[in-house]
Amino acid sequence: MTNDELLKKIDDAPFLMTTEAARKKLRKPRSIYGDQILFMLAVTVMAFCRYGVRSLMVCAVSVVCCILTDMIGCFLSKKEYGIRDWSTVAYGLALSLMLPASVPYYVVALGSVLAITVKHIFGGKDNYIFNPAAVSIAFLIMCYPQQVLLYPSSPAGLELFDTSGAVLANGIESYFIKTGAMPALSPLEILMGNFSGPMGTTHILILAVSAICLICRRSISLSATVGGIGVMAGMTYLINPSGEEVVFLFISGFTLFGFIFLANDPQTLPLTGGGRLLYGVLLGLITTIFRQTAQIEGVFVFSLLVVNALSLYLDRLWFNIITGIKRLAVYLKENLSSYERISKSVKQGKTPELTDTQEIIIEPVNYNMPAIDSRVTKVKRKKVFSLKDAAEFFRKRFAGKERQASDSGTADTPAEEAEREEDI
Repeated sequence: MTNDELLKKIDDAPFLMTTEAARKKLRKPRSIYGDQILFMLAVTVMAFCRYGVRSLMVCAVSVVCCILTDMIGCFLSKKEYGIRDWSTVAYGLALSLMLPASVPYYVVALGSVLAITVKHIFGGKDNYIFNPAAVSIAFLIMCYPQQVLLYPSSPAGLELFDTSGAVLANGIESYFIKTGAMPALSPLEILMGNFSGPMGTTHILILAVSAICLICRRSISLSATVGGIGVMAGMTYLINPSGEEVVFLFISGFTLFGFIFLANDPQTLPLTGGGRLLYGVLLGLITTIFRQTAQIEGVFVFSLLVVNALSLYLDRLWFNIITGIKRLAVYLKENLSSYERISKSVKQGKTPELTDTQEIIIEPVNYNMPAIDSRVTKVKRKKVFSLKDAAEFFRKRFAGKERQASDSGTADTPAEEAEREEDI
């Protein structure tokens, strides 16, 4: 089944929201990216208050490199650069907020160029299946772990172009992997983000308020966000019934920031609400499994890349699930009601009437056969030429000549006729 056939079936299904209604209900991507940029700027202000001017410089380098790379990509692919396309700015700002304030500028520039290159490799706007910022940060984690996974413990020593005097430390995710426990943090420190980590992912209170506002403005999916966070919290609590680990799950790494600004990218989300619910549930499930089994940092971005690859099929899966449930409900309604009625009659001593039985009707099958009539069609068969036929042919020919001779008045005598018959 192709995507066009799937969308047509969704439109024809009376129990699902049509694609036109879904598109009318959702906002335009430019407005969604604008809202995300606005709330990411609020997180940037908090990063500036904690780390100083260098945090603003990291964000500026990332955004400028993304814009320049996008212009070059549009020029090489002979496409018009969209000035009103805010996705490039959103990806650059999201990438910078997932980096430490002490990251070298060349690492920021490399990550920005890679993010927009991935966007153009898949065909540019509306064509890529992986979130560019997630691809970039996953690449930087694997290639530059010392520059990306070590965070300044305080703003001291963070100068604009020199970070040699900064004291770097591991994040709480690395601390948990090594020790199996959370560092001692008060609830106020957790809410205000007073612990080592990326510039924009530690401000839990600001991120929570941003998520609520974006959901109210329909800029991010409620089903994907709440479904993913609920699955992660529930599975983590079942594995280890401790509230501390559930809290740690969301304040460490890129989990909460990623659910808000990366997973809800309108270019990679499924179309239907049910598909988005499956998207969030699957993302939460894979992230929890990776967190419990893999001893690496930043597991959320790797989980997101896996779910992005499956996002195209989640709408189809949701459609098949709903169709199967509906068919099962109809079957149970038709069969169980009949069984209950007959069973009740038997218990009361009544014999089921003929009308209570289910009649099996076999539909006639048309084999595309022609109509049968009473006419007989003669078949002409081709005769096989034999020696007997040749003798008969010559005999008739000679007989014809004799008839012509008799007509001309030169009749043969009886002796001549007898001699001719002997010759024949």
